[in-house]
Amino acid sequence: MLLLLRLMMVAGFCAATLGAAGFAEDIEPAAPWLLALGLLAVLVPGTMLKRRLREAVEASHGTALGYDALAGELGELATRVDSLAAERDDLDRASLCTRVNDLLHGPYFQLGSRNEDYIRALGNADYARLWDGFAVSERLLARAWSMATDGHLEEARQELPRAAQHMRRSAQEGAKPARAVARS
Repeated sequence: MLLLLRLMMVAGFCAATLGAAGFAEDIEPAAPWLLALGLLAVLVPGTMLKRRLREAVEASHGTALGYDALAGELGELATRVDSLAAERDDLDRASLCTRVNDLLHGPYFQLGSRNEDYIRALGNADYARLWDGFAVSERLLARAWSMATDGHLEEARQELPRAAQHMRRSAQEGAKPARAVARS
C-alpha cells in the first residue's frame, strides 16, 4: 500500500509538472486537466501517507507522544528547574555542575531525543509552541554548567532563574488547550 501511494505521488508530480509546462504562450488544451489531476494525485496519497506515519509513530510509542503527555513532562521539568533555581545560592561549583549535568543528561536528554516524534505526532505549530521554552531552558542550563566548570560560579547561578523562567513558559503553554487543528 505504501509503495502504491508513493508511486501515485510520483505520477501526480509528473502530471502536474507536465500540466504546468503546458501554460506557455500557446496554452496546451489538456494543461489545466493535467495540472489539476496531478495536484490531486499528489495531495490524496500525501495526506494518506502522513496519516499512516502519524499512526505508526503513535503505535510505536503508545500514548506517550500526545499533547497532554508532552505538557505533563514539561511541567515536571519546570518544577525541577524551579527547585534548582531556588537553591542556587546554596550550591557550590561542584554541586551546581552535578545537578545541572543530571538534568541535562537525564530528563532533558530523554525528552529532547524524541523531538522528531513529537513533531510528527503534534504537528509543527503545537510542537513549536511547546518546545520553544524547553529549547531555550536547555541552552541556558548548558551555559550555566559551562560557566560553573570554568570557575564563574556567580554568573552560572544567574543563568538558573532565566532557565527556570523559560521552562515555566513552556509548561504554561502546555497547560493551554491544544490548538483546534484537524490532524489528518
